[in-house]
Amino acid sequence: MKKDRTFNLAAMVALLILCIAPLPVEGAEYPSRPITIVSPAPPGGLFDTVGRPFAMLAEKHLGQPLMIVNKPGATMMLGGRLVADAAPDGYTLLLSASAMACALEWEMAEGRKPPFTLLNDFIPIGSFVLTPPLVIVPYDSPWKTLNDLIRDTKDRPGSYAFCSGGLYGNTHVPVELLLRAIGTKARHVPYQGGGPCLSSVVGKHVDFGSQFPGSTIPLVRGKKLRALAVQGNKRLQSAPDIPTVKELGIDAVFYNWLGLLAPRKTPVPIVAKLREVTAKVVKEKPFIDAIESQGDEVHTMTGDELAKHWASESETIARIYEQIKREEKSSGK
Repeated sequence: MKKDRTFNLAAMVALLILCIAPLPVEGAEYPSRPITIVSPAPPGGLFDTVGRPFAMLAEKHLGQPLMIVNKPGATMMLGGRLVADAAPDGYTLLLSASAMACALEWEMAEGRKPPFTLLNDFIPIGSFVLTPPLVIVPYDSPWKTLNDLIRDTKDRPGSYAFCSGGLYGNTHVPVELLLRAIGTKARHVPYQGGGPCLSSVVGKHVDFGSQFPGSTIPLVRGKKLRALAVQGNKRLQSAPDIPTVKELGIDAVFYNWLGLLAPRKTPVPIVAKLREVTAKVVKEKPFIDAIESQGDEVHTMTGDELAKHWASESETIARIYEQIKREEKSSGK
């Protein structure tokens, strides 16, 4: 009998140890294989020039390769849908930006159901950059200041033309925001990409445009373009002489963010790890140098901050699109 009691006691002790022993934490071994970061844009643009330096540095912290895979198509919907449908295990992530928010809001403005939404189908990890566009004109334009542009476009509404990198995209919206803030109109000439738009301004085929620093600052420095204003709250380090619309008392602030998203239902420990690594990478000198060499600036938002920003941004974009649709309807388009 004593032997049986001893055996039972030992069994109970072993069971108790198993019960109180720490259980494996979900995501503790993450990552154990390479991670794919889907870029919904073609190679060579902002998604690549920001995403690739990030991926290269994040590899050191995660101990696994991070591969950027370009999946352009359907105004970024193809790449976005691919990640939204991926297994929520942290091995398929999405590079996203304001351009995607613009595309989704336009789908809804047109009465179509978007294939996904940023707020419902993704978890924000964090942002890398938050960049305002520059209001640009040909270098030898008679407009030397933004007030010159405002004066003439208000004197002759609809007589001047501006370009964008795509209809209803994130270089179209800032100009619409500016025109409404100053109370005038101009003709829109959309191109398939920022490069053709910039060439159009340089070649004086249009009168002005609004494009981001990475592509415009080199042309400003090369005296191909003149920048009249920054559509932000503060001046750029790469162009400290250019005033902001806020300084000029014009409510036309717009920022393009680029950051990392994970599919909804990605486990909390994995999200926390990705957020921790992102916060480290954006502070590292090689990353900062890579971004500033393009004329952009590093500005990180935490996951919660990014969620709040894109919710506010989406409201602004939706309001602009509603106004555009109303104007198109009244003009019979």
